Amino acid sequence: MRLSPAFLALFLVACGGDDAATEAGEPGTRLVFELGADLSDPAQFFDAPYPSDLRTDADGHPEVTGYPNPNAVGIVDGFVESAHEARGFPTIPVVYFRFDGPLAPRSLDDVVAADSGSSILLLDVDPGSPERGRLFPVVAQTTPADPYVPEHLLSVAPRPGFVLRPDTSYAAVVLRSANDDAGNPLGVPPVLARLAKRAPAGEAEKRADTTFAPLWETLATLQIDPGNVAAATLFTTGDVVRELAELTTQVVAKYDVTLADLAIYDDPEVTDLCILAGSVEYPQFQTGKPPFNSDGRFVIGASGLPVEQRQEKAPFKIVLPKSEMPAKGYPLLLNIHGSGGFSIAMVRPVADDGKPGPALGPAFPYAGRGFAMAGMAMPLNPERLPGASETAYINANNMAAIRDTFRQGSLELGLFLEALEKLEISPSALGACTGPTLPAGATHFRFDVDKIGVTGQSMGGMYTNIVGATLPQLRALVPTGAGGHWTHFIFHTPLSGGKFPALIKLVLAGTEPLSFVHPVIGLGAAALEAADPVVYVGRIARRPLEGHPVRSIYEPCAPQDSYFATETYDAMALAYGHPQAGEAQWTSMQDALGLADLDGIVSLPLENNLKSESGTAYTGAVLQFAPKALPGETLDGHAIYSRRDDVKYQYSCFMQSFFATGKARIPAPKDDFTAACE
Repeated sequence: MRLSPAFLALFLVACGGDDAATEAGEPGTRLVFELGADLSDPAQFFDAPYPSDLRTDADGHPEVTGYPNPNAVGIVDGFVESAHEARGFPTIPVVYFRFDGPLAPRSLDDVVAADSGSSILLLDVDPGSPERGRLFPVVAQTTPADPYVPEHLLSVAPRPGFVLRPDTSYAAVVLRSANDDAGNPLGVPPVLARLAKRAPAGEAEKRADTTFAPLWETLATLQIDPGNVAAATLFTTGDVVRELAELTTQVVAKYDVTLADLAIYDDPEVTDLCILAGSVEYPQFQTGKPPFNSDGRFVIGASGLPVEQRQEKAPFKIVLPKSEMPAKGYPLLLNIHGSGGFSIAMVRPVADDGKPGPALGPAFPYAGRGFAMAGMAMPLNPERLPGASETAYINANNMAAIRDTFRQGSLELGLFLEALEKLEISPSALGACTGPTLPAGATHFRFDVDKIGVTGQSMGGMYTNIVGATLPQLRALVPTGAGGHWTHFIFHTPLSGGKFPALIKLVLAGTEPLSFVHPVIGLGAAALEAADPVVYVGRIARRPLEGHPVRSIYEPCAPQDSYFATETYDAMALAYGHPQAGEAQWTSMQDALGLADLDGIVSLPLENNLKSESGTAYTGAVLQFAPKALPGETLDGHAIYSRRDDVKYQYSCFMQSFFATGKARIPAPKDDFTAACE
């Protein structure tokens, strides 16, 4: 006889003990779980687990006004404001449980397996989820007390790279077997014991009983006794990907931008491309003044759209291949430059001196295969903010502004793409540059709106992953040097000499040690989620938004990267759901992928090797390469997109195969990027 989950839950509850035990709970070190606490009081904020569906307002916004900020640090205030504006909780959450005594020590170096026998669990409990009952690997830390952290706090998070589903209910659970610092089983607070017995006392517990009900049902299917639960919380994720896509659609519908001042861009050293330059004015939605040492936020009006603050001009470049335009127009690749880069980056990537460097950009391999390219100056780049540093978009004085800087850039890319789709280029605009020709009957150069892909480097690769999930016109992606998971990245990046953690410690005054699960940093993950590529990559192909295509992805990376550490690339590969192909340069990626049963290195060529949740085939893989440098340059894995011809061969053939056949193919590497694709 097959028993229903609800019956199993009731059966387990019935076997759990008498009413007296329920009222008293279980002795030992216990979770602090005060349903009557004033959670707007910083001294009581951690007197109940967080995040929790019991801690949202009527519109589903997290209630975080009581988040401790004893030093009145502006960055923390910004994080609180942004985290409250979200609907639902992050898909990369950090969960906090406060206990009344010390726990067995936990380190982030130890991954807790996704197994019902583990003592800490993160699981899908949503009755409507296709993954209900799925367990996720987690990391946990017994976080030392500091001005922001109470005594005996346990922090729990998905192992970086595991991103939860949007609009889905999850539970984090600590079992009694997690033990206290003396090795004894944890106790159970009376309120949790009553909830486990489905015997709530009072109105607050009745509300909690309704919230917790899916947990007990799900635990029953995993044969876990509710009486062994020492701590638990249930929370429902939001969907920042869908929200940004909808916002982009609305902004593009309201605003029309004009690609103006189109003229030939003369570069005497570049003879195998035609380059055009122009400018475009975009509505700006961030309050304040760039680089946003303060403000930098969207103000959402009554219409649901951000309120326009001003207009800002951005230069752009267009590259046309020296070949005949197909009847429907050239296939087009949107190119997004990296931090400190320029609109000409597809031809001349930024050099170490902060200026456009040698003509080694991706425009050359792509143009050789018939692709046009277009790139614009992104927010806070030196063409729009003279003197801007390469990290201007990561303003350490006002980190909350990162969210809306990236949303601003994403909206601009949507407007730019719509304008490119409508653009007609007169042959006279090419001046003396010859080579691009028109087919019979055509009078202007244009782009094939059915053949549009996107590529970007570094910051541009991060944008590539964001707009690759939110702009339905984009059908194939090549993100290079592309990281994500902001609050994990900052603890591993070599950028700025690896000094970001020390700077944050200085700003927060009195936090030691600091990690991505520290409460302030966890709050930052919630505040910045809408700008975090790691939450977007799973929506590019595996489960795209409704009405969006399933997109193929070529993801190259390298060690000795001056921006992104191997730990970040490991997490990104996991979040994409990519297998590894080609040759290995480091081993930890295989360890990470093994947590999702994606380990093993697959051979090349690859074509339609993966399937989306809807069953649509697509191509996707992560490939590791050794760093390569020009004579006199510092070896930097971040530059493989422009320094390795085998990478250029692969990504140009990847795009060519997709737009020629509908199936993206990653070939075995060749050192000549002009060689025929195989």
